[in-house]
Amino acid sequence: MPTLDAATTGPLTAVLAQATGYAGVLWVGLALLALGAAIGFGLFRSRSRPYGVGYAREPGRPPTSPRPPTGSAETETSEPRRRGPLSGTAERRAEPASSADGPVARLCEGLYRWLADSEGQAHLWAAFDQLVRELLSEHMGATRVRCYHVRPGLDTLQPIAHQGPSTPTKGPSARDGVLGYAVTTGREYVAAGTGQGPLLENLAAADEEPWEWVWPVRGANDLGPPGDAPPAGPVVGVVAVARLHDAARLTAGLRQTIGRLLAMAWNQVECLERLRVLRRTDPASGVLTRHDFFTLAAHALADSYRENEPVVVAVLALEGLRRLDDTGHWHQRDALIEQLGPVIARRVRSDDLVGRFADDRFVMLLRRLDSALGRLIAEKVLAAATQTVATLDGAQSPVRLRVGLAGSGLQRPALEDLLVRAFRAVEQARASKTWIGTDLSGAAEVGHE
Repeated sequence: MPTLDAATTGPLTAVLAQATGYAGVLWVGLALLALGAAIGFGLFRSRSRPYGVGYAREPGRPPTSPRPPTGSAETETSEPRRRGPLSGTAERRAEPASSADGPVARLCEGLYRWLADSEGQAHLWAAFDQLVRELLSEHMGATRVRCYHVRPGLDTLQPIAHQGPSTPTKGPSARDGVLGYAVTTGREYVAAGTGQGPLLENLAAADEEPWEWVWPVRGANDLGPPGDAPPAGPVVGVVAVARLHDAARLTAGLRQTIGRLLAMAWNQVECLERLRVLRRTDPASGVLTRHDFFTLAAHALADSYRENEPVVVAVLALEGLRRLDDTGHWHQRDALIEQLGPVIARRVRSDDLVGRFADDRFVMLLRRLDSALGRLIAEKVLAAATQTVATLDGAQSPVRLRVGLAGSGLQRPALEDLLVRAFRAVEQARASKTWIGTDLSGAAEVGHE
């Protein structure tokens, strides 16, 4: 057998090595091609299956389609995509309320807009009463709506449209009928409700007004969760509806929602009114500031002139008040001002106005009276204020009090003119050494030093 020597095998070995290198490269290429095909096939299968790669369906759970990627053909179709119960919450929150959202959304929008614009309204409760009437008429078909305040210690309800000292008006009983039922129990009344029993039927029959829906309004801290049991706390108001054109549409859930919305707005108005009182009250004396006295007195004067009612302006002057400051009796001075405000307010009537015009001047607007009654009220105010000064500072007090009166008579003078005349009457009383000076017709100066 012939043998191969080194000279022969050298070139053969080189050729075999070169062939082996090409084969290795070929095998590596084929392996990479197969791997790429496998990966591509796997991705294709993952898109055709209802589950993504690595998704393990729970046993017994029906398959669900995965969310298509953004820009896919499904997202571009007009057919809306199915959403879960929490999907799209942010989008729905950002969308403004429209007419398709139902009466509750429109009611919320109306209340919100009114509260946002209520700062400049002169008669807040009267405006709120009108708003409730309009909203319930529009969204509930109510044509006869009444809103009442519930005041502690009073047996009658007070219409919120007539709040204030100028027009004290009493409403129906707070103890009888279905209104009294809502006030005392804190539960709503529905005429179309079932299972009310003979007691409610008898209460409804005793009412002069055939109420169809009565909602008790609770205080801001007593709204509570919805339910059969009323939350603890007093009832501060009542919203009563006598006529509903579409009572069947007023379901229990809609009534609860509308009632609680009205209660929240009601308490917001209450807070705004209290804030107004704080802003217009002089912190030292507890009566109106000069600015708010002018504002409220202008409205009261216009009302009196419209009803052809005479008015009287009275000025209480505190002479010698500066001496308390100069002698270091600041505490006595502050205590005197603090007590004089309530003393004066208690001696005038509920529809009169009292304000602190200056450091040593109190002003009063007395409505619906003649000159004789004006003098009588002025004498009572002067006597009570003098007693207060004597009690606080003794008989040797440097403070002396005088009152000046000016009346409108049959004319209609401006508020500023009445004040100037009242101040002039004080100076005339000082000059004549009397305690009360007046320009009222037929009146004489009262008292002498």
